[in-house]
Amino acid sequence: MAQGTRCVVTGGAGFIGSHLVDALLARGASVVAVDNMSTGSMSNLSAALQSPRFRVVEANVADPDVMEPVVAECDVFFHLASYVGVKLASQSSSQTILNNLRAIDTVLELVSRYRPRFLLTSTSEIYGKALDVQQDVTSLAEDADRVYGATEIHRWSYAGIKAVEEFLTLAKHSEVGLESVIVRLFNIVGPRQVGRHGPVLPRFVDQALAGEPITIYGTGDQRRCFTYVDDAINAMLLLVSRPDTAGEVFNIGGCAPVSMAELAELVCRVTKSDSGVRFVDYEAAYGTRFEDVQFRMPNTDKLERWTGFTINRSMEDVVRAVVAQHPRTRSEVG
Repeated sequence: MAQGTRCVVTGGAGFIGSHLVDALLARGASVVAVDNMSTGSMSNLSAALQSPRFRVVEANVADPDVMEPVVAECDVFFHLASYVGVKLASQSSSQTILNNLRAIDTVLELVSRYRPRFLLTSTSEIYGKALDVQQDVTSLAEDADRVYGATEIHRWSYAGIKAVEEFLTLAKHSEVGLESVIVRLFNIVGPRQVGRHGPVLPRFVDQALAGEPITIYGTGDQRRCFTYVDDAINAMLLLVSRPDTAGEVFNIGGCAPVSMAELAELVCRVTKSDSGVRFVDYEAAYGTRFEDVQFRMPNTDKLERWTGFTINRSMEDVVRAVVAQHPRTRSEVG
C-alpha cells in the first residue's frame, strides 16, 4: 500500500476492520472508517483517532447520500461491514438481511462509478457443510461446491447473503471491469474480538480467566481452523495491492484444525486455569432450528501461489497472543 493512498473501510470500528485501519495508517495511507456502531466500538479506534490521516463516519453503509462523497475520494475501498458470528446469523431479522443486501448494492453502484480498487470480505460460511457431506474432499478450495441446509435453518441466511455479495461483485468485474478481489476469511481471532456475538475463542478465554466453566455447544468434536488477525490483514493487503488479482477469490485461513474440546483444553493450559468444561445442547444455545458444521478447513494453495504468503502460526501461538492481549491479563501485568 503506497504512502498517501486514500482508503475507505466499512465496518471500520469492528474487530477486523479496526485492525485493518491500524495497518493502513501504519503504511502511510489516509483512512475513512464507516460504521453504524451496531457491533463495532469507537474504543477499537482509540489509536487511529490520534492520526490526522484518519476520520470516522458514523452512518449506515446502505445510505448512498452518505457514501457517495466518501467513495468519490478514495483509491481503495474495503467492504467489511456485515453482521458476524453464528449467534447473530441464527437470530438475524428480515431487516438485518435486507440491510446487508442494500449495503452491497449501494457500495457496488458507487465503486463501479468512481472506480477505486475494491476488496470484499466474504466468509468460510460460504462453503456451508461441504466437508461434512463430501467424504472425498479434505479441504475447501475456492472453486469447491457449496452445501447449505434448509432455509428453515436461519443460520444459513448469512452464507446466502455473502454468496449473493460475491455473485454481484464478480458480475460487476465482468460487466464493467471493476477491479475487485474477494477474500474468504476463516475464523479470524485476535485482540478486540468479543465473544458475545458467537466467536468461540474469546468466549473460552473470558471464561477461563474468570475461573468459570468453559461452555462447549454440542459434543465438542467440531473442528475448525483459526487465523490470527495480523496474518489475515497482511494477506488482504498483499492481494488488494496486486493488479492481477482482479476478479479472483482467495481463501485466507490457518490450516491446522482443532476440535472445540481440544481448544478448551489448550485455553485452560495457556491461562493456567482450572476451569472445567460444561457441554450445552445446541437447542439451549441457539433454539430448536439450528444446524452446526462438523469440519471446515481451507485450501490456501491459491493464496500461496499468487503472493508467496503462508500462514504457519500454530494454534498455541494464536491462543497465547489472544490471552496476552486480553484486558484481564493486561491489567494484571500492569
